[in-house]
Amino acid sequence: MQRLILYSMIMMLGLVQAQAADEEAPAPASSAYISLGDPMVLNLSGTKRLTFLQLSADVLISDDDAEETIKTHVPAIRHILIMLLSEQKAGDIKSPTRREEIRQQVTIQAKALIADLSGSEDISDILFSSILVQ
Repeated sequence: MQRLILYSMIMMLGLVQAQAADEEAPAPASSAYISLGDPMVLNLSGTKRLTFLQLSADVLISDDDAEETIKTHVPAIRHILIMLLSEQKAGDIKSPTRREEIRQQVTIQAKALIADLSGSEDISDILFSSILVQ
């Protein structure tokens, strides 16, 4: 019986905390994710044997109106990804810390590219949705 009461109290505490977090969080803007298409397969350097990277990525846009602009420039964003990632060593891609640094570099370069091409800052972030090093 005591376990049941304790369990009930823990559940109620979790619900109260979740509700408080929902109330504190600002309402999200009309953001959306746009896929950069099929997974990219690249050769990586830094090892004696041939190493491949397969990567899928998505773009987070801050405004639904930016979707057409980003879809128009997907090939240019993929080019940035390919150029930056193909310079990496296989060991760097396997490190979560280094992978995050690379993702941030890609995001910065993609934001600059879109700003140059369209005059707007439509990209909020670029996320790697899958990574496979083999």
